[in-house]
Amino acid sequence: MFAGVVVTGNNPSQVPTVAAGFQPAGRAPAPPPLDLVQDFVNTEIPEWAHDEIATPDELAAWLRARGLLAESSVVDAEAFVAARALRGVLRELALLNTLGEAPDEGLRDAFDHAVASALLRVELDESGRARPRPAGDGAARALGAIVVRVLDAQASGVWGRLKACRKDTCGWLFYDASRNVSSNWCSMSICGNRSKTAAYRQRRRAP
Repeated sequence: MFAGVVVTGNNPSQVPTVAAGFQPAGRAPAPPPLDLVQDFVNTEIPEWAHDEIATPDELAAWLRARGLLAESSVVDAEAFVAARALRGVLRELALLNTLGEAPDEGLRDAFDHAVASALLRVELDESGRARPRPAGDGAARALGAIVVRVLDAQASGVWGRLKACRKDTCGWLFYDASRNVSSNWCSMSICGNRSKTAAYRQRRRAP
């Protein structure tokens, strides 16, 4: 279990809670604009069946806490499905950053569908550059704000440092601050060692 992950009570099957600001192995969180994207995707930890936005109301509360959704706005079923689809696609794209691979046609189509509910516009900034900005209101604007962070990170060249742990049951998004951008695991001492041990055992069993 990672430091910063807490299981309350005596039930070993209870889903762990994650402390605010937690990052495996003492990593620094992603800098803006990627911090919002990292936090959004890490609302889900597949290995622990942990999901902070498992209902429309939970998603609305998460967006409000980050100033992305007005108190008077709600998240309907369509926006809820779109948000979860966007979260899954962004995790897959971050994993491709880890693996050094390009998205295939299936993932590109999934991305197109996931961002269809996000509203964006283009405006000129002070230097005269065209920049994407969230548009509309409500949940569509909130999802647009997340997509804009991805586009800004790609434009600034830091998107490739946002990676997903390559351990198949983890997928935690971490920021790779290493000089050669070579990290593969959210924590080498936990996910890295477990994955390498499993691979070694599989090789030993192979004929």
